[in-house]
Amino acid sequence: MPTEIELKLRLPPDAVARLQRSPLLRSLSISSPATRKLYSVYYDTPDSDLRRNGVAFRLRREGRRWMQTIKGGGSAAAGLHQRDEWEAPVLKAQPDFTKICDPLLIELFNTSSLREQLRPVFTTEFDRNIRILRLADGSEAAFCLDRGTIVARDASERLCEIELELKSGSPAPLFQLALDLLHVVPLRLENVSKAERGYALASGSKSPPLKAPPVQLVAEMSVSEAFKAIAWNCLGHLHSNEAGMLGGRDIEYLHQMRVALRRQRSALSIFSRAFSKATFTPIAQELKWLAGQFGPARDWDVFVTETSTTIGGDFADYPGMLRLREKCEHLRSHHNDDARNAVKSRHYTELMLKLGAWLSAEPWLAQSSAPAPQDRAGAGSGGSGVAAKEFAGTLLMHRHRQLKKYGRKLANLGAPELHALRILAKKQRYAAEFFAGFYPKKETKRYIQSLSALQDILGAMNDTATVERLLREVPIAKDESDEHEAIGIIRGWSASLAAVKKPELNRAWKHFARIDPFW
Repeated sequence: MPTEIELKLRLPPDAVARLQRSPLLRSLSISSPATRKLYSVYYDTPDSDLRRNGVAFRLRREGRRWMQTIKGGGSAAAGLHQRDEWEAPVLKAQPDFTKICDPLLIELFNTSSLREQLRPVFTTEFDRNIRILRLADGSEAAFCLDRGTIVARDASERLCEIELELKSGSPAPLFQLALDLLHVVPLRLENVSKAERGYALASGSKSPPLKAPPVQLVAEMSVSEAFKAIAWNCLGHLHSNEAGMLGGRDIEYLHQMRVALRRQRSALSIFSRAFSKATFTPIAQELKWLAGQFGPARDWDVFVTETSTTIGGDFADYPGMLRLREKCEHLRSHHNDDARNAVKSRHYTELMLKLGAWLSAEPWLAQSSAPAPQDRAGAGSGGSGVAAKEFAGTLLMHRHRQLKKYGRKLANLGAPELHALRILAKKQRYAAEFFAGFYPKKETKRYIQSLSALQDILGAMNDTATVERLLREVPIAKDESDEHEAIGIIRGWSASLAAVKKPELNRAWKHFARIDPFW
């Protein structure tokens, strides 16, 4: 089946003229630019049956011709959209189900009730300026500049974006072209298709915060293939929450972006053991910068919306607690602004494009023939010659044994050791989730749930140190005795919570220790 691969980028309308005058575009063009007027009608049932099945169905008019297009499956991350696509000319502006030839699509559309319920949901109308480019490595791509509107009933939304559609070669040069264009105009990655934007406009609802979807792995995968599947999954998780985070609609969007970033950094750490670590270091360092932008905002979100709210319920009329909360809310707002500004920045866009280019080019494979140092997980070297499932089992077992060592002395662990145990539990959970597709679902789920419960308790115990650090940031004068007293109340509550959690930790550990490894 044909697969469409394209990199989508957004740009402000006032930057279009500057882009079109760019010497860069002229130097790469192997065809004269041409402008087409495109009008598309997207169909679905009142219950959005096609959307729920991951299918977009449209009729597009170009001049006097109508084309029926169905897109489905695939993925979108770092602006790179990969979709299965089926196209066929039709005689008029009406769906023609006889043109559908894919067996799965025939089965989906082979229901009279679905066909009868199909109706227009939204339309797109835009001018497409298109030219063919030959990129640095000799591959070719269609450069499409789309400007127009998406319309759903009485609502409309402006459209101004670039599609770099790969015609031949690897996607990596698309990212490099986007990086070069970023020096010409202020671009941003577009991780949402026109169809998804149209559905959102038609429904009037925004996408909720999204957790990480399962990683799709198969037993025959090499280590490199598994790494790419996991890394793109993490990147998709990050970008699926980006718009909500920038809109400030719910603190969960930032939380999920931070989780996605932690997962991505954990994946780099895991797989740098199989290849040359030096290949992974530059990207890991860049991601560390972004983690530094997310961390304070998330810590203050938790403190204001959970910790201080819980305590404040028992001191609702206490003046010192109310004034302290106001100062904390101000700090929280400041750090959230910093996090949003980081995501809006050119640095962030460059980082995402570099990461997409890096994953597409697979530079770690060039290093795989040279043996890497034996890592602590005992996973060996030369990752390209080791099956991914074998690599996963070795890593998971090593970390499981490390956890068991902590468990044997759990009663005597101080705060630093408990913190180290929490970090190890988190890393093991991420690894278990990454590689879950290789193993039986029931056993894997049981192990991950037990590990997650252990991690949650350890996290609550570690909150004492986080609370102390945050409280030191609050500006309080010496004579503001009520607020100093409020801080004392919070410190006492936090310390008592950590003490209460110790019996829970012992019970959670005993439960975890009884569970057999699933690998």
